[in-house]
Amino acid sequence: MLVLLLSAAIAAVPPASVITPAAVARMIHRLGPRGTVDKLAGDKGADLGEYEEVLDGIASGDARWLALVPKLQPGTDAGTSEALRIAVAEALPKTPTGVLRLIARIPAWAEACSYPMIEPTHEQARAYFKAAIPAVTRVRIVALQRARNICLTELRRAQHSS
Repeated sequence: MLVLLLSAAIAAVPPASVITPAAVARMIHRLGPRGTVDKLAGDKGADLGEYEEVLDGIASGDARWLALVPKLQPGTDAGTSEALRIAVAEALPKTPTGVLRLIARIPAWAEACSYPMIEPTHEQARAYFKAAIPAVTRVRIVALQRARNICLTELRRAQHSS
């Protein structure tokens, strides 16, 4: 009985770190972009620490996470910037409208359409383009047509070079 009570008590304890879009936004407000990325990524070498959770959120295509991309980007360095680009690229087939809104606001983010993945297999690249190109093509919002066309050009160029 005591073991069951202890098990239930342990299961009820929330994780030590809860990374949510709202928590990251507050962190950016408090620490600035660089301080936030440094705190999240830590000094773990190849392991990006809690920054990986942020990247996973962005890659999910959730609008709350995508809204953080332009706020985080100024605080990134080479490695964390590349990881951010890849997360946005991963979001593209899932939420093309959200990524195109980002590109419409900040045209430099069209580089996420150039398939910036690191050493993908041929099958991974093929599956990505098979999902991303039709997803972007289906976006018919007039305000996003320029971003859509730029993104499609980048996707097709990347597809032919992979």
